[in-house]
Amino acid sequence: MKRKGLLVRPAVGAILAAGGAALIVACGGGSSDSSGTTTAATATVSSYAGPGSRWDVSLAGDGTFSITKREAPTTPVVVTITGDYTELSSGFLKLTVGTVSADPGVDAPSVGDVGYALSVPGYVFILKPLDATDDQIIPMVSSGTCPSADIDANWVVVNVEDGVDASDAGTDFLGTFHFDVGTGTPSLPARYSLSQNPVGMQNMNGGNCSDGVLVVDGEAEMYLTTNGGAIVRTGIATRNDETDDTYIFGFAKETLGSVGAVAGDYAGLLFDGSQSAGSQISPISITCDALGACTGTMVTDIEANTLSSETVTINLTTADNPDVGFITGTISDSSPGSSAGNLSCMANIDAQGSGKNIVTCAGQSPGDPTKLFNVLLVSK
Repeated sequence: MKRKGLLVRPAVGAILAAGGAALIVACGGGSSDSSGTTTAATATVSSYAGPGSRWDVSLAGDGTFSITKREAPTTPVVVTITGDYTELSSGFLKLTVGTVSADPGVDAPSVGDVGYALSVPGYVFILKPLDATDDQIIPMVSSGTCPSADIDANWVVVNVEDGVDASDAGTDFLGTFHFDVGTGTPSLPARYSLSQNPVGMQNMNGGNCSDGVLVVDGEAEMYLTTNGGAIVRTGIATRNDETDDTYIFGFAKETLGSVGAVAGDYAGLLFDGSQSAGSQISPISITCDALGACTGTMVTDIEANTLSSETVTINLTTADNPDVGFITGTISDSSPGSSAGNLSCMANIDAQGSGKNIVTCAGQSPGDPTKLFNVLLVSK
């Protein structure tokens, strides 16, 4: 099945341009609380962070946003973007660029350019790449301060280095994350393949967390938040080489009880590694019932909420498997000759009291079981 790209008017290579793979965001101004949300005289500001070239993004309650880009977490700002955002009936946020200031030679959008994202305010922000040639979904967690208590989270892989086989029972694609605030030490207590085969734990060296960012041994860059979110990027020793990068996206561990916990309507972004470069990401609308049967349809126009005939089917079968907060199942699509692939999802219900559910899945592509398949969903 050929995925249809997101309609952008025109394509903004700049909000996520940049030789890095992902977007990192942190609060612009004000003092943060534990949720990454600040209160100003006129509006509430939510801020988020993720790996790659550093981007700082703030969404204000008055419908305005600001974005800055740095080449690395501690280097000077090279791009500043401001504008307005609105929430669409499709469940996506629409961001419209109003002003741009960029250093010479740095890619940047133009005034009037538009992009789209998903959001659980103060917790998670998910951006579709605005460069039509970029195939990396950008998940972010709230930012601004380092954790003040230990973190126990679940995670799934949302980007793997070249050559990794999604059907390999010895390769981890999901698991649990722990951060010991007293020692500054992260670890992966449990890791699993996409067939739910245990791969074992992994210990890491400690480090000092600053502004929500922890760098370990010059190889891993971690974005940690006090509300249980975490994003880890490995491969930072070669920042300009994305082929050896892996990203894991995590959020607070939560007992689900049954597959019916995630029933509802969702807007989302789908990544299919079996598709050709430049067409691996699609916006999607998904509905899940109380028995774990989910049907998704590709969105061809986000603003008009126009759906295509291309579909994916997710069958969620077992809750709290292979660990608390995960659901296992299968993923298939409407392409001739495709087959069902293994799928594992993690979920938060009524995340941070927002009234929204977030479900994030890693699996095997129906088009090629050796390729990674991701679905990142936020309830409408």
